[in-house]
Amino acid sequence: MNRGPPSGSPSPRATGGAPAERGPSPSRTILVIEDDPGVMGALVGVLSNEGYEVMTAANGAEALARLREGPTPALIVLDLMTPVMDGYAFRAEQLRTPAIAGVPVVVFTAGAAPRAAELGHVDILKKPVRLGALLDVIGRYV
Repeated sequence: MNRGPPSGSPSPRATGGAPAERGPSPSRTILVIEDDPGVMGALVGVLSNEGYEVMTAANGAEALARLREGPTPALIVLDLMTPVMDGYAFRAEQLRTPAIAGVPVVVFTAGAAPRAAELGHVDILKKPVRLGALLDVIGRYV
């Protein structure tokens, strides 16, 4: 589902990729898969300010490694166009892996999603996205 007209938001500095050592609460944890450092920093900043624990990965392969380490997040925000393993390949592997198959996904993409049917049930937001639209979609899951 595409939501709202695009708008920009400031880009806070990225805060790293590992979950907090104290062990984030899976019910408030979001895994963000994004290869653009500016977009990643903005997402981490906004989501952290909203009280979410944020795990990060620059591509699908890195995300799968983080998911194997745990914790299982409540939601995945997925960029489709990442190097090494793109969002389509990540989603296919996620759906084949019982431990993470049920984690909801919000696709966050600058381009079209011509192969959207391959993604299964996901919400799709276009970059740049209005902050309110992003938080509304995330709030339905987390």
